[in-house]
Amino acid sequence: MSSDRQPVPAPFSFDDDEDTVRIALPTPREQRAGTMPTLKVVAGPGQDMLRFWPLSANERLVVGRDENVAGVVLSDATVSKRHAVVATDEQGGVMVEDLNSTNGTAINGKRIVDPTPLPPNENLEIGGVLLRLELLSDEELSHLGRVARRLAEAGSDPLTRLRTRAFVNEELPHLVQRCRQSQVPLSCAFLDLDRFKSINDLYGHHVGDEVLARTSRIILGDVRDEDACVRYGGEEIVLFLPGSSLLAASGVAERLRRKIADHDWYRTAPELRVTASVGVAELKSDEDVDHWIRRADKAMYRAKAMGKNRVCRAD
Repeated sequence: MSSDRQPVPAPFSFDDDEDTVRIALPTPREQRAGTMPTLKVVAGPGQDMLRFWPLSANERLVVGRDENVAGVVLSDATVSKRHAVVATDEQGGVMVEDLNSTNGTAINGKRIVDPTPLPPNENLEIGGVLLRLELLSDEELSHLGRVARRLAEAGSDPLTRLRTRAFVNEELPHLVQRCRQSQVPLSCAFLDLDRFKSINDLYGHHVGDEVLARTSRIILGDVRDEDACVRYGGEEIVLFLPGSSLLAASGVAERLRRKIADHDWYRTAPELRVTASVGVAELKSDEDVDHWIRRADKAMYRAKAMGKNRVCRAD
């Protein structure tokens, strides 16, 4: 996260029976100090994205669709009811075993047959869902928990779980006032998915909806708690970033642009590619809010005119 982003005062905070052979991983003890091995969904159906499960020592969890038996519940139809087992040893080493699932279990793209160790930062494929084992700090786990709560907030957009456009009229004026009183910068990033109509036309609206749901979770998993993310209309998403100068907001936008472009979209549809164009503008001292958002919108259209999949700053 860019050092140009200033700390935001508190008022800006916005109110997520098979036996398994256990083998200790060769990860240095120092690397594990202060961290918790955690399984996190990094690619899969929108409703599963960003779900996470901290793994305690000497724990055995079934992974599958059947919530009556699974400790790691995944909703995708490619996941068997009892798909795999994840087990930890006393040192936190993790083993994975497939339970004769329909679509198999793989680690880093290699299908496993026997119980196999899952090292930190490696990928676990359960059917069409991609998880990663990460060593997360208490702060990182708390952030994921707060993201989960944001996704469950009442009044969110039903598809994306982002704030609705009502935020612009009801809450944004107060945010602007507080930023101006505290003399901290406030920027917005206007993001629009490229060629979204062609995605709907080629793959169907159900895939278009899934793209929007996944994109929103990519964004929510990356921004700060106090950053407001609004579904502005259709495939347009606007981020309001208190404490962020134009330079810092451009850095946030560029990071999100890259994450969207690099996401495993082929799990949603064959040969699917998704990119976004983003316009960024910092609110001026005496500027009208509508004019500020229009400047970011125009910068986004300039990004599209320049070839799409890029970030442009407003004049």
